[in-house]
Amino acid sequence: METVTPVHGNQKDIKDLAGGALVNFAGKLGRSFRGAFLWVVTLLCGLEIQALYSLSWGLVSIVNRAAGFGLQRGVVRFVVEGRNSGREDRVEWSIAAALTVGSLSSALTVGLVLLSAEWVADFYGKPIAGAVRIMAWSAPFMTAASIFVAATRALRVMRFDVYVKSIAGPLILLVGGLAVGFAVPNLESIAWVQLAMALGICMLGAYYFQRCFSLENCLRRFGRRGLPWKRLGRFSLPVMLTDLIYGALTQLDVLMLGWFVGKGQMYMIGIYVLARRIASVMLKAPQAFDPIFSSIVSELTYRNKQREIGHRFSVISRWILTINLPIFAGIVLVRDSLLNLVAGDRILTLSPTDIETGINILLLLGIGMMVQAMFAVVEPLLAMSGRPGLNLCNNVLWLASNFLLNIWLINIYGIVGAAVGATISMIMVSAVRILQVSLVYDIQPFHRSQFKPVVAALVGALTDWLIRDLVPGEGIWATITPPAAFLGIYFSLLGFLGLEAEDKVLLRQIYRQVKRIFSRKRPTP
Repeated sequence: METVTPVHGNQKDIKDLAGGALVNFAGKLGRSFRGAFLWVVTLLCGLEIQALYSLSWGLVSIVNRAAGFGLQRGVVRFVVEGRNSGREDRVEWSIAAALTVGSLSSALTVGLVLLSAEWVADFYGKPIAGAVRIMAWSAPFMTAASIFVAATRALRVMRFDVYVKSIAGPLILLVGGLAVGFAVPNLESIAWVQLAMALGICMLGAYYFQRCFSLENCLRRFGRRGLPWKRLGRFSLPVMLTDLIYGALTQLDVLMLGWFVGKGQMYMIGIYVLARRIASVMLKAPQAFDPIFSSIVSELTYRNKQREIGHRFSVISRWILTINLPIFAGIVLVRDSLLNLVAGDRILTLSPTDIETGINILLLLGIGMMVQAMFAVVEPLLAMSGRPGLNLCNNVLWLASNFLLNIWLINIYGIVGAAVGATISMIMVSAVRILQVSLVYDIQPFHRSQFKPVVAALVGALTDWLIRDLVPGEGIWATITPPAAFLGIYFSLLGFLGLEAEDKVLLRQIYRQVKRIFSRKRPTP
């Protein structure tokens, strides 16, 4: 392990990382509305309808990544370059080029999905063609929304992304899911809710975009000659392919299970989706750092400051580990209650074997996603420092290994085999990413300070194991006592072992955000 010495003058970047990540993390918590949407669909429409929706949207969401054409990173890269060049018109030309490329890719995507919907439904033997056709029209709206919020992220303004994608989008889904769940609880109605969400976030994204840029000037340049769409396309193409493969990865287990599992067992896919949704909480921390880290890496790369990039990477990896260890411990300690909560009364229709299967899936995916999360920021590091091709290779390897493992393991272990295959492939690609940043960039992702949260978590887990026989076997106290004891020991030990300088910056940012919220003056009556 190498010691990473904080770089002089890095306080602004650390503060921006901490502040931007806090905003984004709050937004990721807001995305729990999407989990609530799945929960509502499960309760009001049934596990089977939820499984069919997950299969339909899984297919469409993959293709929508092709419509996005990697522009969520391309726009950040080129807007940052334009601003650093001192020419504001280059910023508007870059955004106009992104809108041009996004419109063409979205039109092709919609046409492809509409033409293939019936064939896909026949392939799976499931009645999903109508829902797929409806959700196909979400592509242009979601692409435009990504371009709008990416442009604001390039200014290190994170809150608009949070408002649009993390709060408004999931909230529209939740409200729409409740409405159709009580009124018309069928698959096509849920598909219309998904389309309404795409339209809503596009309109809101355009509104916030207008507060930072001139949408009128960008649209005036739309489709004109001289747009840097070739440079933008060359950068964004490997990003798009990487996103497309990653999208396939996130949906691969559900898509393959949809083919392997018969109609009578579709409810188990619904259980798998719910377990995966719980485990995906592990990915919220790296997703919170991704937008602000992308902007910072772009600027540091533009200035050729390699050592500073390595330091920021090490700090973020430690923060992610510190956040995710207690989350994973909580999932392990209250796993039974979590599954009962998200499945609701439907859990009563499941056999003890089905419930045990769901718990095993939850734990397996939790392990894989915790490992993936710690090194997930390698992806924006490689992309924004000019090596998006490495991400493409990583995701191709990830997809191929996951696909082959699923074919092998699903046949042997059934639905649990999909979780095992996903977990093995996540751990494998994380090891490849560690090797790449070490060899290609001479960046050491490990640091001795990362032992502190690991030691605190181990002591907390050991204490919980020792006191578990002292807690009554049933009731609310049996549920809340173990995680409460773990959290108390974990954070107490972290304080005893000592905080790093960057951790203190993060805590100060948290304090300022909380103080700002509670110190706002209420209007006098």
